[in-house]
Amino acid sequence: MRIGIIGAGNFSTKVLEHLRSIDTLTIVGGYDSLVLDGFQSYTSLEEMLVEVDSVLVFDILYSSFSSLSTVVKYGKHLYIESPGLCTNRELRNLEMLGYESGSLLQVGLKQRYYSFYEDLAKYDLSPRIMESSRFVKFNKKSTQLSVIDDLMLHDIDVTLMIANAEVKSIYSTAVGVYYKDPDVVNTRIEFYNGCVANLSASKISNKEVHQAKVFQNNTYCSIDYVNQLLKVQNNTGNEEGTGEEWGVKTTYRQAKDSDGYISMVEKEINSFYHCITNNVDTISGISQYLQLQSVTDKIKEQLERNFTTNV
Repeated sequence: MRIGIIGAGNFSTKVLEHLRSIDTLTIVGGYDSLVLDGFQSYTSLEEMLVEVDSVLVFDILYSSFSSLSTVVKYGKHLYIESPGLCTNRELRNLEMLGYESGSLLQVGLKQRYYSFYEDLAKYDLSPRIMESSRFVKFNKKSTQLSVIDDLMLHDIDVTLMIANAEVKSIYSTAVGVYYKDPDVVNTRIEFYNGCVANLSASKISNKEVHQAKVFQNNTYCSIDYVNQLLKVQNNTGNEEGTGEEWGVKTTYRQAKDSDGYISMVEKEINSFYHCITNNVDTISGISQYLQLQSVTDKIKEQLERNFTTNV
């Protein structure tokens, strides 16, 4: 399959090497302000599109509806790291164009490809309660992005993926301890399948914490992102004995050194081409991205009403 890359200026060399290592993929060239060393540099998007089967967009500056819709109208499969320049209406139109042209569209929801979630998929999750906490150390310069966009966004997305149900209600509140904007946020999401999720994020912690917990009948799962540890406890049904003999089986897994941002990007790309080759839906398409956007928009609207500051 022939690949064209847009916005390679921010593209990791390691991820580029990963693409080159896949025998079934051929990087044809790129269309952006920075030339990909060793590859064809195109002066127009249309010129590149006639030479490729799929396009990877790694720079938000090239994620306008005009550019993305041109790719899809040419019938090319499309991976977008961040469609931040598109409105929700434009994304729905882009999704419709994809259906009409037979193009697979995938968005960069990286945390869905974290290796621990591949492990959890083996446990046939049907969660009743979920918790997520992400706290970072206080930094006076940490004001460019909101707590939602900087810390909570991907945790919300993974929560939506695991719950696998429509959102029934959302309640969010926040306080500003050191900033005029929220630096501590708590959100409760209820789903129509009965699952409840509580998410917290803070920019003023005295230590770094990033954890997720999933509770369901007979199973408890916890992920410690900082220490790269997955813990799963299962009720084995044996009510006699103590400890593990007490009917609880505990499984641990330490993440590999490769489990990180680059690894998740590589897995995203692998999944993208797997879906194309096998004609299956992606787990991070535009519909999933729009659901995430809808939830985060509602959280931000509530915070405007419920936010209080001590500054």
